[in-house]
Amino acid sequence: MKRAWTMIIVLAILTQITELRELSKLPLLFEHFSEHQQRNPSVTFVDFLSMHYWGDDLDDNDDNRDMQLPFKKLDVHTVQLHYLPPMSGVKIKSAVFRIDLDYSAYRPFYTPDIKLSVPFRPPCA
Repeated sequence: MKRAWTMIIVLAILTQITELRELSKLPLLFEHFSEHQQRNPSVTFVDFLSMHYWGDDLDDNDDNRDMQLPFKKLDVHTVQLHYLPPMSGVKIKSAVFRIDLDYSAYRPFYTPDIKLSVPFRPPCA
């Protein structure tokens, strides 16, 4: 039962955020093809598809009906789905060994002359 509900929810989400809902319009495609065949019996299914999807449609005043065909209009819908996996404890092990670093004392090798850094001093020659 739990698996069935999961599949129903996944299918409902996929039909909303993908173009799978266009597949539900397939009966309209065949109905419209039969309408075209009633008008002109020499129209094949490939001619019908090329007329409505790949080429210029005939001027037969059924544009509203043509736009109801599957994959004729592109509707872009975005749904933000966020999945947060359940938190599991993450344990970080402490270091196995200890690193001792010995630094020598800081000894500046260059010490500027304080008399040279005074702003008021006599001119030098």
